[in-house]
Amino acid sequence: MKKNRWIIIFCFIFFISCEKEEKAIDVIGCTDPIASNYNQFANISNNSSCNYESYSTTIPLTSNYQNQIFFNVKNNIFVAENLKSEWDLAFETGDEGFHITINSSTFSQISSVSNINFEDVNSVNNLSWQWDNPSGNIDSTAIGDFRINPEKVWILDRGLTTNGSSRGFKKFIIENVNEEYYLMRYANLDNSNDTTINIYKNNNYHFIQFSFNTNAQIQIEPEMYSWDLLFSQYTHLYKNNTEVPAYLVTGVLINHLSNIQVAVDSSLKYEDITLDDANAYTNFSNKKNIIGYNWKYFNFDTQTYTVKTYITYVIRNNSNEYYKMRFIDFYNDFGEKGFPKIEIQKL
Repeated sequence: MKKNRWIIIFCFIFFISCEKEEKAIDVIGCTDPIASNYNQFANISNNSSCNYESYSTTIPLTSNYQNQIFFNVKNNIFVAENLKSEWDLAFETGDEGFHITINSSTFSQISSVSNINFEDVNSVNNLSWQWDNPSGNIDSTAIGDFRINPEKVWILDRGLTTNGSSRGFKKFIIENVNEEYYLMRYANLDNSNDTTINIYKNNNYHFIQFSFNTNAQIQIEPEMYSWDLLFSQYTHLYKNNTEVPAYLVTGVLINHLSNIQVAVDSSLKYEDITLDDANAYTNFSNKKNIIGYNWKYFNFDTQTYTVKTYITYVIRNNSNEYYKMRFIDFYNDFGEKGFPKIEIQKL
């Protein structure tokens, strides 16, 4: 009896060991969870087959364009929002960073004088004004490499308030810059509020800001990889126009320093543009103002804006993902201008 039992156990083990292992069935499909046809059972990715819903978002710059809004395309969120008048200067971070930009959203401009004591600079007469290049070329800032002449005194026209009045003037010198901070001396033109301050770098950001409203460092720009687009006013420069060299416009700037790139297509319909089209584009650009302001036009007869819905902006983010975007309105439901509405779809 015991012998038969062992024979039965041996046979059972023999047959189990000889049984063929089950093979997993390959399931090819879309493995992107945000896609409308996401396949949770797919073990082989074919994300070129993914379908994505189109969504629309209204950007509340407001009718006087007072806001700056940093936008993340992938997550469809406002990463940060601030009044454009909250800051004046932006300082490049990084151990070797030394570039300084001015606040072009307030129509700021800057000039400089040399071979003169800081205390003796008290007038803006006969100055030659300059602006940062809106393309974002880091070597085309109005201030440039101040280290060449560290005693140069800079005069900042802080631009305009939202009602068009002057925000006043400041003068400053950058006395030093190193891996950790900038050392800046600033004052009013009459030498009141003469102050020397350290502005500390933070390498989580491309730039840190300084405000003459509060005489303090302020962080306006979000962390460097958290945003893609900045909706804001900015200063546009006209080539070979001595009468009107600079003009304040309302548009979109990209996070070019984080390798956001954009291709512009006005031939294919928005609905028809596919991932294959995006991969075939050869006109991707990381100019900061590649989207710019020219997606709308102003009718002087009706005093109204009309958006150019036939222009599509294909955005390639730093994860090499593609999104198509177009503008579909510039007004909110109450007919107020300054509320651009965008339509976006992942490809």
